[in-house]
Amino acid sequence: MFDDPRTGLKEEAFVSGADTMIDTVIAAKGIPKAAEGFSLTFRDLPFSGNDGAFKWLRADPLEGNWYSAVVAGTYIEGWLCPALFLYFATAPQRIFVRAEPLPAGIDPIWNPPPGAIPRQFVGPGKEPGDEPDEQPIPPQA
Repeated sequence: MFDDPRTGLKEEAFVSGADTMIDTVIAAKGIPKAAEGFSLTFRDLPFSGNDGAFKWLRADPLEGNWYSAVVAGTYIEGWLCPALFLYFATAPQRIFVRAEPLPAGIDPIWNPPPGAIPRQFVGPGKEPGDEPDEQPIPPQA
């Protein structure tokens, strides 16, 4: 799961193989204490130090998009939910990623300000295909 205060996402889950793709990258890099949090950088263009790319395969018939990658010698497919469109206008053909340990002092848990209602597409109690929470998040101070 991840939190992103810039998009208002709270406890958004990676499921249907995307979790395996990310777990495999983390394991291959040997990121210590990744279960307590890590940093994942991603772009639709190659960037220095990326760990590899997820390649677009197809749009899901219901929603989301399927990607593939060869990670640590293993071919993996994973589904990315419509939260993808909070970061990209269209599903990129490739998503370049880099996983790193969290910098010291960074709390991976976002605690929304009072009155904010975070949004979530997939997470605890939600399944792919459920309607996303689409509540506005007040601007961050």
